[in-house]
Amino acid sequence: MELWFSRAIWLTLVFLIGCGASYQSGSERDIPITKHANSHFEQGNIYLKEKRYDEAIDHYRQALYSDPDNAIIHAALGWAYYNVGMLDAAIAEGEAVMRLEPDNPDVAKLMEMLYQERKQRR
Repeated sequence: MELWFSRAIWLTLVFLIGCGASYQSGSERDIPITKHANSHFEQGNIYLKEKRYDEAIDHYRQALYSDPDNAIIHAALGWAYYNVGMLDAAIAEGEAVMRLEPDNPDVAKLMEMLYQERKQRR
């Protein structure tokens, strides 16, 4: 069950980041991501792939400082938090994604799994 859960979270995050990458490059993006924030996001992604989660968290936080309403950055930060065992922080980031993308059904499913895991841990 735990392996399935981790894979489900990972696939959802990959989907969100993949969609966000193409979405960010479009001209219709309301809030353009700055080059500075984008470099922090990209560096966070590198650290995330290397499983250097603390460094990824630092860079994602810096990226959010410049672009606080970017759902993709919130999703990536949530995944990094999840991987260091900070479930409540991961849930908070997931809730930010839900607030920013309320019509995304994948996020709602992922959040339900996170809520269930938190309930099991307590």
